[in-house]
Amino acid sequence: MRIGHVGYATRQGLGYLAKSFFDAGVVTEAMIFLHPSGKNTCLDWYPPGTPVLRSRPFQGPEVDAFLQRVDAVVFYETPFCWEFAELCKKRGIKTVLCTMYEWFPAHPRVKFDLYLCPSLLDHDIFKEVGRAEFLPVPVDPSLWQQRTVARKFVHNGGNLGSRGHKGTEIVLQAVPFIKSPIELTIRSQTMALARLLSRYPQTTSDPRVKVEIGEIPYEDLFKGDDVLLQPEKYNGASLPIQEARAAGMLVMTTNRYPHNTWLPVGPLIPVSGYHKAQVAPGYLVIDEAEINPEVVAATVDVWYGRDISQYSKEGLQWAQDNS
Repeated sequence: MRIGHVGYATRQGLGYLAKSFFDAGVVTEAMIFLHPSGKNTCLDWYPPGTPVLRSRPFQGPEVDAFLQRVDAVVFYETPFCWEFAELCKKRGIKTVLCTMYEWFPAHPRVKFDLYLCPSLLDHDIFKEVGRAEFLPVPVDPSLWQQRTVARKFVHNGGNLGSRGHKGTEIVLQAVPFIKSPIELTIRSQTMALARLLSRYPQTTSDPRVKVEIGEIPYEDLFKGDDVLLQPEKYNGASLPIQEARAAGMLVMTTNRYPHNTWLPVGPLIPVSGYHKAQVAPGYLVIDEAEINPEVVAATVDVWYGRDISQYSKEGLQWAQDNS
């Protein structure tokens, strides 16, 4: 079975997701799609000569040659080009989607042959759509470091996510309510964080807070900190959460499904309620968690200064089990 994929090669979630499948040997043929926003493309992640697609629809000699080399094509979240997914099916090439439930169209143009579900929430949804298998994203145990005491907190906001779902604004709102002398680093890959910070001068002037904007090398995202503070409003297979767990950090995210099925529940942040939402018109309706910043702060204060050595060791075991 010759398996190829189409994905980003960027220092962001979807880029790392595609890279993890290639590095694990699941995928042996690759095509790269340049990110529409012009994000830096890491061509060195893949073998020399890997086709690079710059526009849609996907077509041309490189695309035809790629299709001749594969029996199945894996897509991550989206096929980027629905016409290409249709072309695969017409040629008898199996189509596989690594799902991200919130970004799935309510009325998709293609029914994929297999849905790889990186979370139980995704599996609940896609087993009603077609053939679905629960397959957690492979993680790298080499990220692991022993953590001992919960003093240094970090929030990795990435691009802040659709509808701000990664909880960056909630973290900014929570800081004034935190009583403990924590060290908190707030990161984002984009200047959207700078615009958000302008609304919270009390947080930005807090000496306990450090802000980092721009791309951070992947291996540095989880160095030196003890706790990932990530009060997400929705997400099935949040990569930052999985990676932080694999790195031995205490993960402090919202106490919601599916994260409360595999993470230690004690440090999870209670949810105030849920409401129905969509990331954009035409996509699936999802349950968006409502999170009180004062509850986030109270959870931080409860765990500040506590011994997290055992949680850290359990993170290594989880990483080994899911690598």
